[in-house]
Amino acid sequence: MPIDFLTAWGVSTAVGFLFQPVMKQFAQDVGKDLLKDILKDVLKAIPSQILQKLKKEEIDIAAGKAVKEFLSLVQQELQDADIPDNEVKEYNKPLQKFLNEKKVQEILGTPFHDECHALDTIKLKKIWNEQNLSALPNEFDWTKLGKRYVKKVKAIIQDSSELRAILDSQNIEKIAENTTETAGIIPEFHLKQYQEAIRECYANLKLDSIDTSGYAYNELRLWRIFIPQNVREVHQVLPQVHELPKEHLRRLREKNELEAEEIALEELERHKRVYLEQPVGSVQKIVENKQN
Repeated sequence: MPIDFLTAWGVSTAVGFLFQPVMKQFAQDVGKDLLKDILKDVLKAIPSQILQKLKKEEIDIAAGKAVKEFLSLVQQELQDADIPDNEVKEYNKPLQKFLNEKKVQEILGTPFHDECHALDTIKLKKIWNEQNLSALPNEFDWTKLGKRYVKKVKAIIQDSSELRAILDSQNIEKIAENTTETAGIIPEFHLKQYQEAIRECYANLKLDSIDTSGYAYNELRLWRIFIPQNVREVHQVLPQVHELPKEHLRRLREKNELEAEEIALEELERHKRVYLEQPVGSVQKIVENKQN
């Protein structure tokens, strides 16, 4: 049974995706095996010994997904620049010509390499201009597009059990080599890149029950829904301590963990007012304040 590439690439379910003609042509060419070299160029950054372990269908799906994500981000940039949808559609042919450029395919494939965390958007912009393609609006941000595209490709790797398993096995071999060194972390082990990989893997929330067709879902970061904690500074007495259950207070006194003197109710109310009048501050700022 032939693969429905438009569905596999997420094109059929992408609401409002305006560059379907480009992807439909891709799907037709893949079905005729005309894109064999093109799709391999997209995945050229993957080491050859790993690429050889992938089936043709896996290569077609991974590369096609990457192209679709790139086109989605181009569309987002055009729409953010207030370009009407009917004018956005006019970029279909220029984009098709742009994507047929071998150097563009290789650049779009670089994030498939585990050590790549940035896209060469300077070259992409240069190629676009050299081909004399339709002018892009001034607000079109290649750099922002590149950063988002890298994240999309890393997500494609994580979502593909076959690709993830092969790349993970390669990483395990690298870690095994590193752990054989007894003198500490060897120079070839890049701590900053490892830290960035951990952030890429766990910073996005996997909310499977939410509609994933919109752009907002893909940009949902853990920090955006985390509620930072706030505190008030205590100068003398924390009123809540003296509002504990009597039995708990008794145990604190027995362990000498509470002030020996009882605080009168009036005094406690005064301390409570003083406490509640203190400004609310961010825990993060307090922790990061080296003077404290």
